[in-house]
Amino acid sequence: MAGLQKLAGAYLMLLAIVVAVFFIINNFLLDAIDVMGVWLVLDALMAIGLAAGLIYNYSRKKVVDAGSDGDRVTRGYFEANVAFFVTAGVTILFLHNWFALLANGNDYLDGNHQSWVIWAVVDTVLPLILGITGCHMWKNAGDS
Repeated sequence: MAGLQKLAGAYLMLLAIVVAVFFIINNFLLDAIDVMGVWLVLDALMAIGLAAGLIYNYSRKKVVDAGSDGDRVTRGYFEANVAFFVTAGVTILFLHNWFALLANGNDYLDGNHQSWVIWAVVDTVLPLILGITGCHMWKNAGDS
């Protein structure tokens, strides 16, 4: 099980790096490659990463919540809850935009500033939370 957890952690860390770098440089590649095609592939990989992150962060939150004494907020409790709820929030934003894009096509984005802002938030926060989650999975693979 530790090997699978390390593999999932590595996937999340690599995905975080790829999304962050591509988000930063994609405007320079508009004439060279099909940027929207790359984003569609990354979106599918991001959906898998978010599912893995949600499952891991929920199980981590559940363990910490069960061991809490009720009155004190420990660092572990705070970290587990923030990781879970940020992952859940990014997942909701991601799925909203992704489903709208899949249902309406690329033309849906033309002049749709709200959608572009949501994508900017997702493509900024997702690498942070999945990178942190991946590092935690990698580091604690032998502990579970």
